[in-house]
Amino acid sequence: MIPKYFLAPMMMCLSISLSNVAQSCDVPKIHSHNDYEQEFPFWTAYKAGAHSIEVDIYLRNDTLYATHDVAEIDSEKQLGNLYLIPLRGAIADTSNEDSAPIQLLIDIKSDAHTTLSRLIEILAEYPVITSKNRVSLVISGNRPDPEEYVNYPDYIQFDYQSLDVITDPAIWEKVDLISLPYYKYSEWDGKKPISHKQRIKIESIVRIANEQGRPLRFWATPDSELAWQTFTDLGLCFINTDHPIECAAYLKTSHLK
Repeated sequence: MIPKYFLAPMMMCLSISLSNVAQSCDVPKIHSHNDYEQEFPFWTAYKAGAHSIEVDIYLRNDTLYATHDVAEIDSEKQLGNLYLIPLRGAIADTSNEDSAPIQLLIDIKSDAHTTLSRLIEILAEYPVITSKNRVSLVISGNRPDPEEYVNYPDYIQFDYQSLDVITDPAIWEKVDLISLPYYKYSEWDGKKPISHKQRIKIESIVRIANEQGRPLRFWATPDSELAWQTFTDLGLCFINTDHPIECAAYLKTSHLK
């Protein structure tokens, strides 16, 4: 159910989300990390104008729950009611057919093949999400081997978690995003200005991803105003945050300075 105080900005926020997500990294794009842990999943990030929203899913008894693991399953928190239903409604209420898609990053925590099969069955009930190119559905977490990506419907894309080049163009075409663990590349904690050495490290990774033509997202990043600004300055395509409203407000203000 939509929180009442999110109804007013609903149309404006989808317009922001759908129009600002571009292929270039000239402007920062907000990724709402583990969005299902927000007090109001989907709506908090949506109100903030986030460009990408992440939900962990776990398959149990043919139901896709929004959770990190089986021990945390809540019967009231399912992929459908938390994300697919509100997203379908938001799309139906928006008339701008030419706007760019918002990214829904679906992080699979259960078996890749069985969960994907069930996800595709459920998505068949939401043709407005899968057929209008208004939503980019990207599969992360447990995924099939890259060679199998081409076996999935066109509306299913994948999160590639490596900088190794995929030479098969058909497989690479199924990759929409590169995600990497931040801690493997940098020790900067976002509390003080980044050192030249750490800056060079991050810039080199960003450059490689850009050369491959896919947006880059680090996960497990520092999540502070200084970090948001630094990652923006370094050209990172997606700013990973657990605080989408605060991040959006800060980045909007920082661009006015």
